[in-house]
Amino acid sequence: MGPVTSKDSLGAKATNFFGLGLGLIASLFSIRLIVDTSFRMLYPFVPQFSEGLEVSISVFGWLLMIRSASAFFSPLIGTLADRYGRRKIMAFALLSQTLGLVGIAFSSGWWAAIPILFCGLAVNAFLPAQQAYISDLAPFERRGRALASIDIAFAVSGMVMMPVIGWAINIYGWQTPFFGLSALSIVAAILTWVYLPETKSRTQGGKAENGMRQLLRKRNIQASLGVAILLFIGVGIFMTFWGIWLSADFGFDALDLGLMAQQIGIAELLGAILAGLIVDRLGKRRTSLIGVAISAIMFASIPLARENLLVIRILLVATVFWIEYSIVALFPLYGEQAPNARATIFALIALGNGIGLAIGPILTTSLWAWRGLGAITLVASVSFALAAGLIWAFLNDAVE
Repeated sequence: MGPVTSKDSLGAKATNFFGLGLGLIASLFSIRLIVDTSFRMLYPFVPQFSEGLEVSISVFGWLLMIRSASAFFSPLIGTLADRYGRRKIMAFALLSQTLGLVGIAFSSGWWAAIPILFCGLAVNAFLPAQQAYISDLAPFERRGRALASIDIAFAVSGMVMMPVIGWAINIYGWQTPFFGLSALSIVAAILTWVYLPETKSRTQGGKAENGMRQLLRKRNIQASLGVAILLFIGVGIFMTFWGIWLSADFGFDALDLGLMAQQIGIAELLGAILAGLIVDRLGKRRTSLIGVAISAIMFASIPLARENLLVIRILLVATVFWIEYSIVALFPLYGEQAPNARATIFALIALGNGIGLAIGPILTTSLWAWRGLGAITLVASVSFALAAGLIWAFLNDAVE
C-alpha cells in the first residue's frame, strides 16, 4: 500500500463529512451555480430587463409567472428522472436553458414568453433531478450536508454573480448576461453528460409509491406541497420587491442593485451554511420550523425601517438569511417524506415552488401599485406563518 497523501486525506475527510467526494461536489456545485445565476438574475434587475424587452414592469411580472408556471411539468419530468436516470434529465435541462437564454436576448415584448418558458422548463427539470441524484449518492446521516453543499450555489450566485451581471448590464447592455450564461450552459451540459456518473435509482418503477396519485393521497405529501407553495410565495415576493422598492424610492441603478444582491447573497450563504451544519444534528423538522417561523417575523418587521436605508439593508439581509436557512433545511426533510420516490417527491416540490414563484411576483407588482410596501410584506409574513403551521402539523423526520 502506498503512502497516504494530504490530498487523499482531504478527500477522505470531505467524503466523510459531506457524504460525497470533493471532485463530485465541485462539479455539481459549478453546474448548479450556472443554473441558479440564470434563474435569479431576472428578479433584481426587473427595471433593466423590462426596459430591454420593451415591456412594463407589470408585464414583466407576468413573464416571470409564465416561467414559474412551467413547474406544472415538474411531476412528469420527475417520473422520467426516476425511470430513465437523473443525469440524462439534467443534461436535457441545461440544453433547454441554452435555447431559452439565447431566445430571450433576441426577443421583445410578449414574444419573450416563449424562450422564458424554455428557461422555466430547464430549472424545473434540473433541480429535482439533481437533488434526487445527490440523495441517491449520499448516506442518510449526511444527506442534509450533501444537499446543502450544493444548494449554497444559489447564495453564491447572489454574492458573486449578481454584481458581475449588474456591472455587465451597465457597461455592455442588458443582453450580455444572457449570451454569457448560454455559453456556460452548453459547457455544463457536456460536463454533466461526460463526467458525472449515472446512479442506480433507488426507485423501483413497479412500486405503488412511485405513482403520483399514490403519493398525493398521503397527508404528509399534501402538506409538503402546501409548504412549498406558501414558502415560495414569500420567496418570490422577496426576490421581486426589494429591487423595485430600492429603484423607485432610492434611485438604485443596475450596479447598485447588483451590490445589494451581493450583500443578500452573503446572507444567503451564511444561512445555507448554518442550516447545512445543524440540520442533521438538530433534526430536519425542527431546523425547518425555526427558520420558517423567524422568516415570518422578519418580513413583518421590514416596514418598521421606514426610509432609513441602513436599517432597510440590515432587515433585508437578516430576512434573506432566515429564508435561505429555511429552504436548505427543508429539502432533506422533503426527501424523507417519500424515500422510495425521491425524484418524484422533489418534482412535486418543484411544482409547489413554481406555483409559489408564479404567484409571488404577480402579488408583488399588483400590491406595489395598489397598497405599497406594507401590503407586500404582510402577505409574505402570513405565507411563511402558514407554512410553519403545516410543517408543525404534518411533516416528520424519517429513518430509512
